[in-house]
This record gives sequence, structure tokens and C-alpha cells, in this order.
Amino acid sequence: MIEIKKVKITNSETPILADIYLSKQNNKKLIFFCHGFKGFKDWGCWHLVAKSFAEAGFVFLKFNFSHNGVGQEKTQDFTRMDLFFKNNYSRELEDLKKVLDWSKTAEEIKSLDIKERGLIGHSRGGGIALQSTVGLKDFYKLATWASISHFDRFGDNKIIGDWKREGSRNFYNSRTQQDMKIGVQFYEDYIKKTHLFNLERAAKHLKKPYLILHGKEDEAVGFSHAQRLKRWSPHAQLHLIDGANHVFGAQHPYTGEHLPNHLNEVVAETIKFFS
Repeated sequence: MIEIKKVKITNSETPILADIYLSKQNNKKLIFFCHGFKGFKDWGCWHLVAKSFAEAGFVFLKFNFSHNGVGQEKTQDFTRMDLFFKNNYSRELEDLKKVLDWSKTAEEIKSLDIKERGLIGHSRGGGIALQSTVGLKDFYKLATWASISHFDRFGDNKIIGDWKREGSRNFYNSRTQQDMKIGVQFYEDYIKKTHLFNLERAAKHLKKPYLILHGKEDEAVGFSHAQRLKRWSPHAQLHLIDGANHVFGAQHPYTGEHLPNHLNEVVAETIKFFS
């Protein structure tokens, strides 16, 4: 029997919504899950991922970054484009730290007698997860799924020039048919803090166990990113999946009762790694 606790983390300017999945066979290990760009905690079959971890004895916490564009009420719709407009890497790193700090004192977690905390990030969330290990020493292991290997993903000089001139840049969402605009502050924040957003340095300094999973048919973030992360972090375990795309066969909405085969492989390998 899986118990699901829906919580609102309020020690931030914009509350962070989170779901905690757990079962009676608590192994006292808490796993945090960071979604990617234009993602959210209730995307696709992340709920089945959470359930799988809970069935394996873990406490699994998936959360929304505060400025991912999803509202507080309709948690599968991008209704807060004003927040999406103001999002940047700094906010997401701060959000992860807030969720971690909250977990140390929250009543929903305190009674579970957590001994170890692990971290998973998908796509850009993988970059955020890896970068966070520079300042946050609480995580005993890290796993990244289809992760980026660098944050400088802004395009060429013309794209950046247009962004600066117009003040915003549109990231069209073909699924929802929405124009999702981000202010130029996103780019400016990165430029001001380039020394802080360095995944090569983070990977090279990472001493804790690290699992890298990536699909060989990833159309959004090629598996060369995984190879690069492995080169920078030689002690890491690299697991490439033949035929797998960026979301390992998942989609949104997802109506199936079981994980797609590729994502099931990802989950099984990650559970084995964290056990």
C-alpha cells in the first residue's frame, strides 16, 4: 500500500508543491526528484516512477520548481507564465536547497527517521542536481537521467542579440500550443554567475557515487552529454540505453498502468544504485 502526501513548502516567495510517496517498508532513504525544462512533478508517468521507488522501500519526493510555470491549482497546466518569464538557474538551485532544508524539519518527514538523502535529476534538472552537489553535501548519491552537460544552451549570437533587444525569448510548447516566454534576465543571470554554473567543474569535484543514464536516441539532449559527464567524472557509472529517447518512452498525458520499457530499465538501475 503506497501512501501519498501532498505538501506545500511555504518558506519561499512562491510556494513549492511537492508529493511524497512512501510505503510501510521504509528503508530510511529519501530520494529527491528534479524535473526538467518545461516539465513538472505531475508530468507523464513520474507518478509511476515515484510509486516504484516507494514499493522498493524508499521515500520519494518529487516537486515543482517554483517558477516552472505551473499554477498552484491546476498542477498539470502552464497557467503562470508570469513566473515562467522570471525563471532562471539561480532560482532552481535555490528551490532545491529550500526543499532539502524543509525536509530536515517538516513533520511529514521527521517521523520517517531518514538516514540518507539521494538526488535524481532529469534533463535540465540533472544539471541542477549535479551543480547543487557543489554546495550541498547532504546527498549520499546522485543519479542523472538524460542530463545536460553544460548550462550554456542559449543559441548563437543572433538569438542572444534578439533576446536582449526584445527583452524576452519564446519557447513554443508544441504539446500545449503555448508561447512560453522567458525574460532576458535568464541569460543575464547566467552571465553574471558563469563561475557558479559549471558542470564540468562540478563533475570533476564530485566524490560521491554517481550514476549517469541516457538514451542513445535522445533527440533533445544527445548521449554525447552523458559521455562528457563520464569523462569528467571517471568514477561514475554510465548506463546507455539502446533505442531510448529523451523521456525513455514516456509521454504526457500518460494513461498506462505500467512504466514504458526504457523508463522501467532506468528506474530499476537507479533503485539498484541507491539501495
